[in-house]
Amino acid sequence: MANRKDQDQDIIELCMASLHALPGCRPAYAPAPGTAAGGTLVLSGPWGECRYQVRVVARLTPLAAQLIMHQAPTAGGEPLLLLADFVSERLAAQLRGAGIAFLDTAGNASLHQSALLVEISGRKRRVRPARTSRGFQPSGLRLIHLLLRKPEALNWTYRRLAEEAGLALGAVGPVLKELAARGFSLEDETGKRRLRNRLDLFRRWEIGYLERLRPKLLVEHCRPAGDLGLAALPDLIRQQNLHGQIQIGGELGAALALEGSRPRRASLHVKGDPLAIMLRLRLVPDPEGEVVLLQALGGRAAPHGERLTLADPLLLHAELLAAGDAGDALAAQIYERFLARHLQQRDVAASAERFP
Repeated sequence: MANRKDQDQDIIELCMASLHALPGCRPAYAPAPGTAAGGTLVLSGPWGECRYQVRVVARLTPLAAQLIMHQAPTAGGEPLLLLADFVSERLAAQLRGAGIAFLDTAGNASLHQSALLVEISGRKRRVRPARTSRGFQPSGLRLIHLLLRKPEALNWTYRRLAEEAGLALGAVGPVLKELAARGFSLEDETGKRRLRNRLDLFRRWEIGYLERLRPKLLVEHCRPAGDLGLAALPDLIRQQNLHGQIQIGGELGAALALEGSRPRRASLHVKGDPLAIMLRLRLVPDPEGEVVLLQALGGRAAPHGERLTLADPLLLHAELLAAGDAGDALAAQIYERFLARHLQQRDVAASAERFP
């Protein structure tokens, strides 16, 4: 399998070649320190000079495009330019509507900034879609989730990492090696490993979680029985003493964390026998139900008040984005209150950090 870093570089080079082919265009690309997954692009020409913050996505799926559109407002700095293997007509229209510039290896492009206007569409895919690296397959996503929550875990033993993340011991080494190769971790002068480029890693993890890991964790769609409503679930969890087996996520978890909002849906991350939990919470299987049961990821979540446990903010944010427009405002609040400082801070010694 080709290295993901090489795949990203191939996409960058093919897209730069397309820019060079534009009349009068002089592109200058500078990769971000320590990673080939993005950087800064300056386009000079008769229109003057335009700057973009570049993000590379090897395989642009509808869900990945949706998450990128949600994540764009948190990027800051220059306008976002998405470089991809291929952008379909349907996804191109969505990106244009969201005001996100893009360019693919076939030459399809949408660049609007100042006096610069480039619109190219209808070109067919030139290269095969890049394959996803091991780090962003389900087992790797479990480990990345742990590292984003607890950056100090980079210095744990492989056995402890495997136990905490709930994956096979042999899966740990290759994922850590890939993260180092892609600039997401490094060793300092004392031999301690540090987590780097966390915001980029989180964005990639979130896409991978929703596309690849979450479907494998899905247990059942349910609804409360009889006259019970969603608001009754926290009390039922307390009454049944299930706070050690259930982490509350989705809109219900966000409502409990933020206070004041009225949730319409919930995600319950469960440990133990899902059927027994459904019976004790009086949940009825329903493919259109407002309650989603998921197998809980490894690690401990923080308690919330008396005998309630919420999913961690990473999962809260991802599950809210999965809910579509209904969860956007709550996702933004979760990000600003619980994630922004942790994910955007400069690199510091991993052994000294704690997730909020």
